[in-house]
Amino acid sequence: MQHPTTMPHLRPALLVLALCLALLPACAGKKHPPVEECSRLDHTQDSRTVPQNLTGFAKKARPNTPLLSPGSQAERDARYNKLFFSPWNQSRGSVSTKDAYEEIDRLSSLRRRGANTGYAENLRPWTDERWNAMLFNAARGSYPSRAEKALTVRPTPMRSAPTHSPWFNHPTKPGQGFPFDIFQLTTLPAGTPILILHTSADGAWVYAETSLVCGWVPTQDTAIAGPDIRTRYQTGRYAAILRDNVTLRDASGHFLTLAGIGTILPVARSGAGGLSVLVPVRDTTGQAVLREVSLSPSEAAVKPLKLTPERVAQLGNVIMGQPYGWGGYLENRDCSLMLRDMFAPFGVWLARNSSQQGRAWSTTSLKGLSAPAKMSRILSDGRPFATLLWLPGHITLYVGEHNGEPAIFHDFWGVRTKGTGGVSGRFIIGCATVTSTQPGKELCDVTPDALLINRISRMTTIN
Repeated sequence: MQHPTTMPHLRPALLVLALCLALLPACAGKKHPPVEECSRLDHTQDSRTVPQNLTGFAKKARPNTPLLSPGSQAERDARYNKLFFSPWNQSRGSVSTKDAYEEIDRLSSLRRRGANTGYAENLRPWTDERWNAMLFNAARGSYPSRAEKALTVRPTPMRSAPTHSPWFNHPTKPGQGFPFDIFQLTTLPAGTPILILHTSADGAWVYAETSLVCGWVPTQDTAIAGPDIRTRYQTGRYAAILRDNVTLRDASGHFLTLAGIGTILPVARSGAGGLSVLVPVRDTTGQAVLREVSLSPSEAAVKPLKLTPERVAQLGNVIMGQPYGWGGYLENRDCSLMLRDMFAPFGVWLARNSSQQGRAWSTTSLKGLSAPAKMSRILSDGRPFATLLWLPGHITLYVGEHNGEPAIFHDFWGVRTKGTGGVSGRFIIGCATVTSTQPGKELCDVTPDALLINRISRMTTIN
């Protein structure tokens, strides 16, 4: 005979009772929201109530009004090009051995002290055998061994160690497991000028300096750019890719690579039907050769595009909903990479990390203000699509007002939570999204100190 408690007609009621009992401890002592909202499922209130389309915000912000004067934008674009090619204007690298191996040394120190052995892709600790093999491959004793100008030939990860294997601090703790690979620094687009400073012992990795960050990239993702190639590549006129996952094929139809927003390539020719751009390819000897690729007006445009709310919104809508990727992990974007890529087509240079981006332009401190006072200041002094809001470890783009509060566009991992016994966690958002400055405020396990508005301490506005 079937046990009474497992009879089919009783299962739904028992499941509801079990769910309610499970939720009681987490919501104890908090009057709002109702218990049924604490179950949360897979969304926050903002995801249901804040428009996930930037066009409407742009319309309210005078969509075609320039956010920079033509002269100011031209100056910024010239600065962008100078910084972009800066690795090629060096006869030798500027990265010391100490700086190049800083992260490897830090993690080695943690291992020696038993403070943290790190976890690899199998979520098991890095063994001594694997770690020592990676250290040997990094070839510290002979650094730097080269100073060769080169280009990336495809989107490529830049890492602080010559390995694809991750270092996760604590896979079971919030913000310390997937996707927070400590080795991952960024993703470089195809066609990025670099200066190669060193080669790993096995030859599979090169240590490279860029205008943004320095680290290890796979050798096969790079190609040496000789004097003739560098002369051809620096045309003085550059195109910005306007979509993600644009296929680049040569005149014979052969696939070369993919390109996305944030990719900048030299213009070879232009016409009413679109642009022809130069794309670097690695030959059998590791040297760069250039192929011409034709792109439609919807795929690429001459940089800089006029900086207006409408054009920023168009690029943001392409990225909207895409998965979050710490340090460009798995070729996805984090908060600062998203903003850097979005402003690149306008010739506006942004650094790679959120802390530097938070000081990029004309800066106003919001520290010490109450949440209502911060919101009021942002609404009164912020410029939609031209103001960044910074808090430690995160940065967002202010896009205007929604229901009397500031709305922000950001690539956001998740809302900090605190469960029973004070155990920290995350309510995962994990994508590029538009929210209020208080996403998750309705959740039963989100405390006031976790809300973004209470942690935002600076805004910076382009001028």
